[in-house]
Amino acid sequence: MAVDGVSREKTIEEIIKSTENKAGQRKVGELGKDEFLNLLVTQLRYQDPLNPVEDKEFIAQMAQFSALEQMQNLNTSFSATKAFGMIGKYITATMLNESTFETEAVAGTVESVKMEGSRTYLVVGGKDVPVEKVVSVSEDSGIFNDTNISQYTGIIGYEVKGCVYDPQTGEIVGVSGVVKEIEKGRYENYAIMDGVKVNISAVATGLPSTDPEFWETYLTDSLDHQISLIITDEFGNGTRVPVNGILRDFTIAPDGKITGVLDEVYVPVDSIYNIKEQQVREVEE
Repeated sequence: MAVDGVSREKTIEEIIKSTENKAGQRKVGELGKDEFLNLLVTQLRYQDPLNPVEDKEFIAQMAQFSALEQMQNLNTSFSATKAFGMIGKYITATMLNESTFETEAVAGTVESVKMEGSRTYLVVGGKDVPVEKVVSVSEDSGIFNDTNISQYTGIIGYEVKGCVYDPQTGEIVGVSGVVKEIEKGRYENYAIMDGVKVNISAVATGLPSTDPEFWETYLTDSLDHQISLIITDEFGNGTRVPVNGILRDFTIAPDGKITGVLDEVYVPVDSIYNIKEQQVREVEE
């Protein structure tokens, strides 16, 4: 059925509704440059031929369209600049869930930025968050680890077994020692242990260790000092993990195997799998 352009013109609200995004991505009455151009073309198509749009009015509308496009380009550039400045920061945002069409809160650290057409998105926990939906930005959340460390104080003074690990490779080495204190870290909690016996394979600082006399000299000079070492497990399966601690003692076997005793070694409390009372040996008179 043909539309009678003379007898009836579409109203602004009708034109706006005709340009709504059926997927629900744009809200009713929210116009972009594509909708504005569609609005202008539709207005010209259905104008009254007996009372057409005047040239001055048409030029003014085209000028408005040009200004709108420039503003949108500027806004896109500004949004991109703002988004890249948020990488690595903790943000909170409210956005529309495209599946349920309900508003949901999103919080987390910005992992990366995505550009899709004129839209800029922050990638947070695998979700694409429109940059304009961000309501707060901070250097960090301050709540990466919100546990109460008082729950771990019961193991202070006990001999425990746990693990240290290399966050880069994921390799794990088991250790044991006596818990002296508990410390809260940014991401996890640590038992600070003394008397930790380790198998030493290298120096974490990258110093040369091929000289047969190197270990004797280096470890002697490092006694009672903070030291960074590469340790291996007792099974000799090649697992290597960096560890820091204060060197209290060391031995070098005839076959070249080096063992050491470290104090103030940080062991994640969640890795502790065995706890027992510290054995106190009585000295014979």
